[in-house]
Amino acid sequence: MAFSDTGESEKLSEGGELHHLSIEGIGEWALLVPATVYPPREDTILLCEAIAQLQRRKGSAVEIGCGSGAVTIALASFGWSVTCCDINPLALSATRRNLEKYGMLDQVEIIDSGIGEGFKIPEDASMIVWNLPYLDPTNDESVLSTMEEAALNDIKLGGWGKILLDHLSEPNTLTSEDCLILILFRTDPRSQSSADDWREKGWSVRSVASKRLGGEKLEVCAMWKPGTGIEPTIIDECDSTMDEAASFEGNEWNRVFVSKQRTGRGRRGAKWWSTEGSISATWSMDPSVLDRVSPGLLQTSIGAIVAGCLQAQSKWPNDIVTPDGKKMGGVLIECSDNENVRIGIGVNCEGFQGDGFVASGWASTLGDVGANQVLSLIDAALASFFEDNGWLKMSTSEEMLRISWKGLSTMLSRGVSMEVDGIWTSVVGLTLNGELEVLDEKGSGVVNEMDGVRWAL
Repeated sequence: MAFSDTGESEKLSEGGELHHLSIEGIGEWALLVPATVYPPREDTILLCEAIAQLQRRKGSAVEIGCGSGAVTIALASFGWSVTCCDINPLALSATRRNLEKYGMLDQVEIIDSGIGEGFKIPEDASMIVWNLPYLDPTNDESVLSTMEEAALNDIKLGGWGKILLDHLSEPNTLTSEDCLILILFRTDPRSQSSADDWREKGWSVRSVASKRLGGEKLEVCAMWKPGTGIEPTIIDECDSTMDEAASFEGNEWNRVFVSKQRTGRGRRGAKWWSTEGSISATWSMDPSVLDRVSPGLLQTSIGAIVAGCLQAQSKWPNDIVTPDGKKMGGVLIECSDNENVRIGIGVNCEGFQGDGFVASGWASTLGDVGANQVLSLIDAALASFFEDNGWLKMSTSEEMLRISWKGLSTMLSRGVSMEVDGIWTSVVGLTLNGELEVLDEKGSGVVNEMDGVRWAL
């Protein structure tokens, strides 16, 4: 299913152009676009392709900056009830006229406003869509009118994306608990608006579609709140968060955080050492995740994801280390028959010394950041790949393999070597089972156990 411009347009006496567009299998339209209104282009196509990938096709959708109405028409064609807005009266007129031409006006409410202009997101909104203006801000008033600039140019200090993010963070802004935000960003070169702002505020972010146009990369990202309304279980003290998570029922995204863990465990039952202010947490996932990703690959990919949150590095198979090789955290996976998969994560805040080891913490990479903020970052990052929110296809083993290898390669690029049973080997890849592919003087092979393995950092 694709949304494409046939390349045909016709100058009309009304002062606009007629753009002939089609969505394969859905419909075809000839949209009248006035001169000062942003016409459907490749970014419009990309956004509609992302909408076509969504697994949900009903509910209340909001389009911000509707322009000629192309995306609103696509949404209505998919079956959405749409509220759209724009600050350009000519855009609103074009949207209304194009909707009326194709008998869709009764599905759409058109509002003369915009984010930052008094527009309020409807409380029943289940999806918000915005083809963000992404051109760099300009102060040359002779180039564009105010209305044209709003359609094309981003703004400074976080961009229009941050304006929407701040609006959704206001106490009086209410949306459905599983509301999905679908935004088109320019990610290369990065525009003022960025999905990173959403990640830092605890939103999950998943890339849905992307395309390179010349020297620019456009990317459609889906954002949502982890847990879709289910808050983490937070307790003061327990023996083990893994044991606490074993009592969770159902397949919802669930997690337990504890301030003090008395008998935390690591790989093969080893004791997990931590200090006050550190993180001990367990995430519960539906066991179907193992139908897509092997336990070994799940462990390595989660290690890489968490390491990315901490500006650290992942070390096969389950360690999170600082750039100088000191361990700061680890990942543990447990699962029994007919039970949810439990992902235990422990991360130190400050460095310390124990019996024969020197540990580090996120203070050495992130600085003075509290445990709650770090937990929020990790929760959002894990949900971005593993939470089934009903909107998006789940991550594949190939995607997890790319993430795992990228995380491991960061450490290997520093010249780190590995010794296996006294023989120095070169790590050349990773299997779909999370095993290391290695090459040594005897030939190629795989490593699937830590026994006999020594890393030289």
